[in-house]
Amino acid sequence: MSTPQSRDVVTRHPFTLMRAKSRESVTPVYPAGAETPKAEERAVIDVEGARMPIRQRFVREQSLGPRSAGQRSLSRRPVGTPGAAAVVPTARGPARWLGTLLPGDPTPGRLLRFAVVNLCTVSVLLLGAYAILLASSGELRWAAACLLGCFCLDGLDGALARRFGVDSPFGAQMDSLADLCGFGVATPLLAYHWLHGTASAYAIGLACAMLAACAMVRLARFNVVPKQVRHFSGLPAAMPPVILAGAILLDVEPAGGHIGLISGLAVLMITTVPYTKFAPLLTLPRWVWPATGAALVVRPTATLGTMIAGYLVSGPVLSIVRRFARSVPAAAGPQPARSASATVAARDPVRSHVRIAIVGAGFAGLGMAIRLKQSGIDDFVVLERAGEVGGTWRDSVYPGAASDVPSNLYSYSFAPDPNWTRTFPTQPEIQSYLNRCAVQFGLDRHLRAGQEMLTSEWVDDAAHWRVDTPAGSLTADVLVVATGPLSKPALPYLPGLERFTGAAFHSATWDPSYDLRGKRVAVIGTGASAVQFIPEIQPEAAELFVFQRTPPWVIPRWDRHKTDLEQGIYRRLPIVQRLARTLVYLWRETLLLSLTSGQSMLKPAEWLARRHLHRQVEDPSLREALTPDYRLGCKRVVLSNTYYPAVSQPNTRLVRSEIREVRPDSIVCADGSEHLVDAIIFSTGFESANMPIAARLRGRDGRLLADDWRDGAQAYLGTAVSGYPNLFMLLGPNSVSGQNSSLLTMEAQVEYIVEAVHLMQRTGVVAVEVSREAQASFVSDVHRRSIGTVWVSGCRNWYLDARGRNTTLWPGLTRSFRQRTRRFDVENYVVHAGVRKPPPAASAGGGVRTPVND
Repeated sequence: MSTPQSRDVVTRHPFTLMRAKSRESVTPVYPAGAETPKAEERAVIDVEGARMPIRQRFVREQSLGPRSAGQRSLSRRPVGTPGAAAVVPTARGPARWLGTLLPGDPTPGRLLRFAVVNLCTVSVLLLGAYAILLASSGELRWAAACLLGCFCLDGLDGALARRFGVDSPFGAQMDSLADLCGFGVATPLLAYHWLHGTASAYAIGLACAMLAACAMVRLARFNVVPKQVRHFSGLPAAMPPVILAGAILLDVEPAGGHIGLISGLAVLMITTVPYTKFAPLLTLPRWVWPATGAALVVRPTATLGTMIAGYLVSGPVLSIVRRFARSVPAAAGPQPARSASATVAARDPVRSHVRIAIVGAGFAGLGMAIRLKQSGIDDFVVLERAGEVGGTWRDSVYPGAASDVPSNLYSYSFAPDPNWTRTFPTQPEIQSYLNRCAVQFGLDRHLRAGQEMLTSEWVDDAAHWRVDTPAGSLTADVLVVATGPLSKPALPYLPGLERFTGAAFHSATWDPSYDLRGKRVAVIGTGASAVQFIPEIQPEAAELFVFQRTPPWVIPRWDRHKTDLEQGIYRRLPIVQRLARTLVYLWRETLLLSLTSGQSMLKPAEWLARRHLHRQVEDPSLREALTPDYRLGCKRVVLSNTYYPAVSQPNTRLVRSEIREVRPDSIVCADGSEHLVDAIIFSTGFESANMPIAARLRGRDGRLLADDWRDGAQAYLGTAVSGYPNLFMLLGPNSVSGQNSSLLTMEAQVEYIVEAVHLMQRTGVVAVEVSREAQASFVSDVHRRSIGTVWVSGCRNWYLDARGRNTTLWPGLTRSFRQRTRRFDVENYVVHAGVRKPPPAASAGGGVRTPVND
C-alpha cells in the first residue's frame, strides 16, 4: 500500500505482463434423477494421469433450487473420485510461452498474426546484424543491400502490426533492438568505410559519431509525434541509411563534401517536422509513375537525388501549410467540446442486467475492468459513487499528497508510464494516470459515474446479484467489490467536538477552499498523510499544534525529478523501465522479508532512521519526543525529508498529552493544558479492519456480511467469502502488502477472478462459492503466519482489528501471494450448475441510467 498521492499515459505498445494461466475445466456432479449427458456430448481429458469425462455444456430444465436440494458441488476430494473437480491445464508448451508475450486471448488467429509481424521484426534485426558484419569486412555493396532490406521490412512490420492490431512487449523490444542495430550501428559503420580516404579520419569519425548519436536520441524520443495522426516523423530516421545505401549501390564516388551531407542527415533523424506517409503518393496522376521509372533508368543518380530532395523539402512545407491552415477560421460554427467528465461517461443504453458488475473505479476497479476487456469480456459495468475515476487518489487532495512507493512500481504492469516526472509520483500525476488508463483502454462506456452501490443481495433462485443504486437497480451474474480498505476515513471520538465552531475535516476529505493562512491549526495524528501535509501548511499557519500519540519511524525520501533523457529511454526501450521496476520490487521485497521473518534485518533501517532524526532535529527534548519506542515496521514506515524540519519550527508545537475534550475554540488535554485553535485536521487513517462495504452486502439466505464479520473480517485469499456465491473482492482481508506495492497483490487477484469467470463461461457453471473448510483453513494459516511478524509486536496500528488480530495484511512476501493465486483452484469451491432464470424486465425508472453528455 501507499499513502495517498497522475501523469499522462502515452505508450506505443501496451506493455502487458501476463502469466499464462492454465485453463481449467470442471466435472459437474449430477444429482440423482438428473439427465446424464450423452456420450457424444462428452470429452475425455487427461488430468494428472487420470482420465476424467466432462461435459462441455450441461443444462437442466428446472432452475436452481435451495442450497440443500439439487446442488451440484465440488468438494476437496481426490482426483478420480466421483464429484471431484478436474483441473485441466490446456495451455502448455509453446502456447503457454507465447501467452506471456502476446497480451489478450492467445487464439490461433492472433498467434499467427503475432508470428508474422515478429518474423518481420526478427528479420530486420538479423539483416542489421549481417550489415554490421559485412561493413566491417569491407563488403559495402552487400551491406548496403542489407540496410535497404532493413528499411523495407521495418516499414512492413509496422504496417502489419497496425493492420492486425498486434502489440506486444516482445515486439516492442525486438523493434527497438532492430532499429538500434540497423540505424544506430550499421549505418555509421557503413558511412565510415564508404567515406574512408576522402578526408581526414578525424572529420569522418566525427560525422559518423554524430550519426550514431542522433540515432540513439531518435530511439529515445521516437514518439514525439504519434504515428496515429495523418503526418508523422518516422521516415526522417530512415533517410540516412536509404540515401547512403542507394549511393553505394549506384556506384556514386564518395567525396569530402559527402561528410556535410551525412552530418545534415544525422540532424534530420531527430527532427520533429511532420513528413507525409507514402499512402498519399498513390493519389498522384498515373503518368507520374512511368515517367519516374524512365527517369531512373536514364539518369538514376540525378533522379533519385531529386526525389529525395523533394521529399526532404516536403516536411517543412507541410509544417508551414498546416500552421497557416490552423489560423484559418472554420466554415462551420464551433462544436461544443466534451469535458473530461463527459469523456469518462457511459454511452450505452439503459441495461438492467450485466455479466459482471464492478464496484469502485480506483486502481483496483479499473485494473479489473481493463483485464476483462483484454481477455475478451465486454459485458460489464463499473459503478463509481463519485463523478470520475480515481478512488482514494481522487479524494486525497491535501497538500503534498504523494505515493511512498516509487512510480515505476506504483502503476499497472500492463500499462507502464514512461512519463513519470518524479521518483515518487504525486497525487495529480496518479489521478491523471488513472484517467488516461480509463480512456486508453476504452472504459468510458462501461463507467457508471455518480452511481454508488447502496445495497446488493444474492438472489439464490435466479443465481445473480441484485444491485441497488441511486439511479435504479440492475442484476449481475458476478459482483466484484473493488472499494479497497481505504474508502472510509476513521474519526476518533472526542468529547465536545460537535460544539467546535471552527473548521474540522479529515485529510481524506480535505477542503481546498479553506484558507489556513494566519490560522491556528491543530493536526490530530502523525501518520503517513500528516507527515506529508504538515510541512506544506506549516509556513502558512500562525500556530501549528501537532497532537501525537506515538511517533512514526521516518526515513529519508530519495526523491528526484526524472530527466527527459530517462523518460525517452523508458519510452523507446520499455525493457529498461521493466528492469527498473524489477529492481524496485526486489528492494521492497527485501524490506518485507525483514518485517515478516528476520526482524534482526531491521537494525540497519532503524539506524538510518535514527541518524536521519539526529541530523534534522537539534533540540534533545524534541528529539526524544520524536523517537519511536517500538520496532520499525510495526506501524507504517513513512518517508520524508521535510517533516522533522517543519516540526522543529518556532510556530510548531508537538503535543504528546492525550486530548480530554474539545471546546468551541480550543482543545483541552489530559495534563490541563488548553490550546486555542481555529481549525482541526484529522489524520487518523481509515476503517480498514472493518470494511464499510460489508454492511451493504447480503449473501445466501439474506445474511449480512457485516454480521458474519462481527468477530473479524475474513475471506479466502482476500478474494472470496463463503456463503456469498459469485462475489469476489480486490484488496480484501489479508491481501494488502505490508511495505511493497499492493498493486502487485491486486493484479494477482484480478488474474484469479478473470480465470474464474472464463471457467464459468466454458463449463456452463452458474455459481462458484468458496467452501467453509477452505476459508477457515486459509484464515487459520494467516493467523499462524502473523505470529512473530513485526505487525503484531505490540504497537497499535490500522492493520489489526479490535481483538488485536491481523485482518488487513498478507503476512508474507508478495511473491508467495501471487503463487497462491496463480490459478483458480476450483477444488476449493462449491460449484453450482443449472439454468439461470432470465432477469426481470426493467421497470419504469428501473435500470441504471447514465445521461449522455452532449
